Amino acid sequence: MMIALRFIHVLTGVFWAGAVFFVVSFLLPSMRDAGPGAQAVSRQLMVVRKYPIKILSIAIVTVLSGLWLYAKDISMSNGTFGRSHAGRTYGVGAVAALATLVVGFTMITPSANRLGALGAAIQAAGGPPTAEQQAEMARLQARMTLGSRLAASLLLVTVITMAVARYV
Repeated sequence: MMIALRFIHVLTGVFWAGAVFFVVSFLLPSMRDAGPGAQAVSRQLMVVRKYPIKILSIAIVTVLSGLWLYAKDISMSNGTFGRSHAGRTYGVGAVAALATLVVGFTMITPSANRLGALGAAIQAAGGPPTAEQQAEMARLQARMTLGSRLAASLLLVTVITMAVARYV
């Protein structure tokens, strides 16, 4: 059971962190530079493929499986694991992962959903976006970019702590 749980945790964690690092490092800058041409990709990613919901779901699985592993280690050690260097290091990574979830729920996903709805409204109107719509898109893109950068930074802390916890 523990091996399967660890496998799920590591696999989903790698996918989550890798997806966020890719978005922050490559996708968002490329879409920004593409200008209006990025709307079709954005729509596919956000509305059709439901990227924010899928990544958030994977993040939840990662965090829940990690918390379960941590709780098992705590219970098997009668609480001493949580006070050990490794336990504390895993704890720091867990807090960073939980903070990333909060960023995803409060900044990234709502901004992505609003961008998708705005893009659909612009497409339905059949013309170019109004100045107000352009301003709203820019604001939402900036918020999503900020949230994504924050998430990537927090996940970097998580990845580092998970990688070194056994050795501290």
